[in-house]
Amino acid sequence: MTSIEAVAPPRTALERARATVGPLLAAALAELPGETREVVESGLSRQDFSTAALVLLCAEAVGDADVVPVALAMEFAHLHEQLHADLMAHTGARVEFGADRVVSAADALLSLACGRLGSTGVMILNIALMSVVDGYVQEIGMAEEDEADMSRHLGVAVAKHSSLTAAACELGALAAGADARRAGHLRQFGDDLGLARKHVDDVLAVRDDRRTLPVVAAINAKITVEGGRRWCEQQAGLLLARALGHLRRCGPRAGAADELAGLARQITTGRCAPAVPAQVSREPHSDGRSTTLPAACPVATRS
Repeated sequence: MTSIEAVAPPRTALERARATVGPLLAAALAELPGETREVVESGLSRQDFSTAALVLLCAEAVGDADVVPVALAMEFAHLHEQLHADLMAHTGARVEFGADRVVSAADALLSLACGRLGSTGVMILNIALMSVVDGYVQEIGMAEEDEADMSRHLGVAVAKHSSLTAAACELGALAAGADARRAGHLRQFGDDLGLARKHVDDVLAVRDDRRTLPVVAAINAKITVEGGRRWCEQQAGLLLARALGHLRRCGPRAGAADELAGLARQITTGRCAPAVPAQVSREPHSDGRSTTLPAACPVATRS
């Protein structure tokens, strides 16, 4: 009788995405030229596979289909964007390998991504990446100015940090057969989720000498940077709530919806300290997003 060892399934959406997509990603990278592969692999430690997880879960929320190639494509796209972030910030891979090698590796990743998407998917991905580029262009212009305009900083945050998340959610839904309405709600889910995550990222990595969102909020409201942190945490809570509203309106399957909601919290407000009651805030907020925060919005306390 053959003995079969029982293996526990991955416990979280991120673990499941890593287990599903990680080996395929590694196999694809193994086919790249050595110098290109070395650059790409230097950034793998930063991959949490949340992009792939969003593709897989959005697909499961609306239908049954093998969307692993789409999830893999969006992980390649995310790696591509991270290499460009290193180029623009003169950090990471650019410091280690030089600009020319990083550009070449980023181009290879984009080819790998597009090769796994149909024509509609390539179009959606290209639009998302053009938005990211536009965000960088706007950011460069703002760096030369003294004014800290919150609406412009939020616009850059949306362009750079919401576009790929929104595209991943939309592509997962479309690949599973979702109609335009359901795919649109999941795209909006990803858009709000991306901006919520950016608010949390800036709270956790705030530096007084850089105009991150908490710093800009503090300058605009004439408050301390700690107050700016609290404002950003409130915004993350509000954006998460709105994202979950879009998730409900797409009519998802219950199990997948619960897992998707859990992932959304995990990568946004779940990374903050335990929540305490917040005060109502009416700070200006751009691009049509609500600015009044209810007292129940999560705010992390920090020393």
